[in-house]
Amino acid sequence: MKQITRMRKAVCIMANELKKAGYSLSQAFKRAWKWVKLSMTIRAAGTTFGNRQECLNFLKQFRKNDLSVTLERENDNKHDSNAIQIVVHIHSLSKRTVIGYVPKELARELAKVIDMGIQVKATLKQIIGGYSYKEMLGALVNISI
Repeated sequence: MKQITRMRKAVCIMANELKKAGYSLSQAFKRAWKWVKLSMTIRAAGTTFGNRQECLNFLKQFRKNDLSVTLERENDNKHDSNAIQIVVHIHSLSKRTVIGYVPKELARELAKVIDMGIQVKATLKQIIGGYSYKEMLGALVNISI
């Protein structure tokens, strides 16, 4: 019962944010329910900033079971008040690294859900790119509520 209440709450929060962004109430609720019922795969934003390319390259050597992902709000981000960091935890080394951010469009709705204390799960699906010396690495992350 608690999970159903949490899902409904997440849908209402996301739908309200989508309505503010210009969706009709009906469209907003349909889209929010789709996001909550299904997991979504996103491409991490900001993976070329700082040393994140080196971090992604380092993470390629680990099995998915050795890594876990958390989404953490970054309230003090001066560029985006809704910023959500994608943090990868390396269990065998007891280390963590930020590999990027949830894309801005989704972060606007998802930030409100996280701020309300609703649990959002994330997993690293795949590190992509890096096929030639010029191509940058990226990350696909699966998110579910």
